[in-house]
Amino acid sequence: MNKSATDIQCIVIGVSTGGFDDLHLLITQLPADLSLPIAVVQHRSANNCDYLTHHLNIHANIEVKGVFDKEPICPGVVYIAPSDYHLLIEREAYFSLSRDDKVNYSRPSVDLLFESAADIYRSACLAIILTGKNDDGALGLE
Repeated sequence: MNKSATDIQCIVIGVSTGGFDDLHLLITQLPADLSLPIAVVQHRSANNCDYLTHHLNIHANIEVKGVFDKEPICPGVVYIAPSDYHLLIEREAYFSLSRDDKVNYSRPSVDLLFESAADIYRSACLAIILTGKNDDGALGLE
């Protein structure tokens, strides 16, 4: 069964530590009227501040923000997982954050975001791996 762009309800993106430039290029090219929520996990150090979110929000055409636990998912917003927290999508259309063990040596884990998005959105979710670290994201993408 072929899916069209109108069938997509959510976009999830995984980026390794070195993928800052790639993520910047992608996010800053998104149109201001994009009506989909986008959730991003980037591997970065646990003590990383909000520079990524702040920088992208300044340069993007749409809102870019850090995710808070139990935050409702809204269309037209790019959500960035906080450092050292797994980002999950829950059934009631909200995000949850977890400090559970690392997955594939990573927290946040791309796999966990992708798997939770697939559980909720099924084939209406578009998953993108911009850059990779180890195998994180491979199982979730599948």
